[in-house]
Amino acid sequence: MVMKMKSPASRSPSASIAKAALKLRSQKNSLKANAAKVEAANRKSGGYGKSMVSIWDKPKGGIEKSPAYRKLMTRCEVDAKGKPVAAAQRAGAPIKGGFALDKYPPNVVVDGQRGSWVPDDWAQVMKNTGPGGVYHGWMSPEGKFFYHRAGYPSAIEETLGRKLTVMDGLNGMIRAVRKIVPVGADKAFFQECLTPHERKFIAPASEFHFGVVSARRATIDAGQHDIMTVECLFKQAGVKPTWYVDAGSLEDYKKLGLTAKVGGKLTPSRNMALDDAKKKKLVCVQVSDDISKWVYYDCSKQDFRGEVDFKKANAALLGTKKHVVSPLAAAQFMLAKMRADEQKPKLGGVFPTANAAMTLGSSEFGRHHFILGDFFVAEPSSACRFDNSMTLKEDYDYTCSHIHAHGSVLRCNRMFLQVKHSSNAGGAVSERESGKKGVKERENIAILQTKWPGVFRMNKNRKDSDSEVVMNWLKHGQTTPDPKEKAGKVGTKVIKHKLKLNKSTRLNKNLPNNAVVKYTKEGLASVSYINSRCVRCHGKKVEACLGMKYKDANGNEKTYSNADLQYDIKAGRLVVSKK
Repeated sequence: MVMKMKSPASRSPSASIAKAALKLRSQKNSLKANAAKVEAANRKSGGYGKSMVSIWDKPKGGIEKSPAYRKLMTRCEVDAKGKPVAAAQRAGAPIKGGFALDKYPPNVVVDGQRGSWVPDDWAQVMKNTGPGGVYHGWMSPEGKFFYHRAGYPSAIEETLGRKLTVMDGLNGMIRAVRKIVPVGADKAFFQECLTPHERKFIAPASEFHFGVVSARRATIDAGQHDIMTVECLFKQAGVKPTWYVDAGSLEDYKKLGLTAKVGGKLTPSRNMALDDAKKKKLVCVQVSDDISKWVYYDCSKQDFRGEVDFKKANAALLGTKKHVVSPLAAAQFMLAKMRADEQKPKLGGVFPTANAAMTLGSSEFGRHHFILGDFFVAEPSSACRFDNSMTLKEDYDYTCSHIHAHGSVLRCNRMFLQVKHSSNAGGAVSERESGKKGVKERENIAILQTKWPGVFRMNKNRKDSDSEVVMNWLKHGQTTPDPKEKAGKVGTKVIKHKLKLNKSTRLNKNLPNNAVVKYTKEGLASVSYINSRCVRCHGKKVEACLGMKYKDANGNEKTYSNADLQYDIKAGRLVVSKK
């Protein structure tokens, strides 16, 4: 059965979805509170009444009333009645083989979570302790309980005689990924969130080159977990990405079974991935090494005018349908949107933070907005490349290069990434934190402000306001930064911008004079004269629109300027098609 595209009304937040989400949240909170209460009461009563107990000591009242079982219910899926899924379906259960679950000791339960290094025939488990608490451990294929992974003569690695890595737990990670993106999730996403016309532009996996930029993370447990989560998400979608890494780490990445090559530092790696894709005439998709989910919120623009906080937005978000999709589907979605768009942008990406409530009151797509380097889609026909002189904020510069060269980009304000971003070791974070705090940030901001005058101002709403910027492309060339601006300084040197372009020069950089303007009938203004001037622009070239006379709401004659054109484009009333 073919699903129909939802109507605009059905793309508003749903009361039933919100109710179900609140019920689930309440259930989770209740389970956590109950688990804490049971453990506290058990500890107060003295537990078993002794300091040490074995896995064969049956808990008082049975395993289901014990602290370990109650904690289990906070770490795995539960049904409507709060009962955990069967032991064999939990993440901690063996992938294959292992000690028979129906023969488990009375003081052990299979965990709802699993370490990335746990071998296929081992189980991750929990047991109740003598004093009344809970202990996490592992059950061997022979039925022996282990308290430690390493560091003791009786620990797992010492017993096996080797170090365990993510390669030992790879199948467990693949199983976990299948739950993140269930079978059929991508297909349902396309059917519900792309129009029939847009679905014609869904490209097969063979038309993409996926590159993951990483460095110095293949020997760290947390880094290996992140790396293999990304690899497994691609593997499930039938894709083998190329990892662009530093020379010193190449063999470490290859040991994880990855297709890896030396890319050098951050921007050279990014450019190598773009060049490799272009040689093959493939669309380049670049991905960070710490993404665990791609999430799309299917919601039309909401009206939050007059709101002073996010209460209404958060309530709307609670009732919005979510699609968790594969990285392949996310790339296919963005490319389909780009190629179906009249402006034919060459670069597409996602919202730069994980706070979805921030965007439900804005347009679903932006054309002159920052494209985050953690995940983007770039057409091979674009000659734009990253600036190798930049060590941070290179994605801001790359975004500006695309808008300057092609007139627009396409950012989806409903798609989000779950990333560590600021806490993962290696890569850009190490670059950002090396040396005196904030120096490299300010050096790169100075480059941005010099190359793109007027576009970047300091983000004074951030605690680290001297190293964070806000991008506004529509102000390109319109302003000269204040020489006293704190973030314009690099050490004691002040970056001054003398370039100030006139309207005609700015226009030629952004929109060719022979580009055709089209009226969309969308984003209508509340005053009729603005809509009327847009109608008059329809079908004309940019140069014919500029200088056109019109009358404002008070009957005063005005001249249609570059600022007016940019204003109408930003509102969505007009689009410009380069021909």
